[in-house]
This record gives sequence, C-alpha cells and structure tokens, in this order.
Amino acid sequence: MGLARLYPLLRGEETMAKFVLKVSESEDELRQYNSVRREVFVHEQGIFDEEDVDEHDAIALPIIGLDTDSERVVGAVRCYPLGNGDWMGGRLAVLPAFRGRLGVLLVRKAMEEVERRGCRNFYAHIQEQNVKFFQRLGWSLTGESSVFRDVVHYDMKVVFPEWTNN
Repeated sequence: MGLARLYPLLRGEETMAKFVLKVSESEDELRQYNSVRREVFVHEQGIFDEEDVDEHDAIALPIIGLDTDSERVVGAVRCYPLGNGDWMGGRLAVLPAFRGRLGVLLVRKAMEEVERRGCRNFYAHIQEQNVKFFQRLGWSLTGESSVFRDVVHYDMKVVFPEWTNN
C-alpha cells in the first residue's frame, strides 16, 4: 500500500473501525473519491448542482480515507500546488456514517503530503461551521471571507514551522 497508514477511529463504545489514508492510486479509488465528494457537496449540502469537479482536479493530489472493513472510500480531500511552495487544500468530504476523527486524519494526511512536497503555506476556503475545527489543527484565519451558493467560507492557512525562519 505504499505510504498508506492505518488509523483507528472509535465508532460507538465497542466497535473499532480502521482507515487507510493515502493518495488515490487506482481508477476505482478515484471513482469512489469523486463519488464521496458528489454525495457530500451535491446531494447532502446542495452546494453544486451536479458535480463539484473543476479545473483544479486536473492537477490535484486526491487523498482518500478507505474503511478497511468494507474496503471502500469513505472520505476525501484534495490538494493542488499554487506555485512558489504554496498549496491549496479543499473538498474535504466524509460520508455521514464515518464523521468524527476521520476528518482530522484526512486534514493531517493532506498536511503531511504537501509538506513532504515542499509546501511552505497551505491555504483553504473553509465553511463557516468548520473554522474552529481547522483552528484546533493549527490553521489561522487570513481575514478574507466569501459566500458561495449561500454558504459563507473563510480563507485559512497553515504555515509549516521549518519554513518560518527562512
């Protein structure tokens, strides 16, 4: 599984689920990755009409969370380079039955992957209800906000520590 790592997640009191977090490696994983995004952003939240795929997907690093019990993709996030060592993250999506710790694990995996690729500043447009979640993971507000399809988003970023003194 290459760089894949197993992460536990408590579901209820007695059940332990495990996830593999990795960059998507196959057409089937990419299909499932897009399906998770569609389920969350089109069907559940209604932010997009039919698809949430855009021009950034052509260069994006698709990161997935696989449930080891079902062997299906249940979480997704993408990252893409902006240039000059800066990256953008987005489209963090987790199927409702798997929410909780998996979102944290996906964000951390995305941060790990872009930092490994030389990222200095990692940016994202975060839905208002998720700002505190990202702040707990070390992200900061940049002061900019926008509204897309009646959903307020805030620009946030994290700066990787080893780059702050350069």
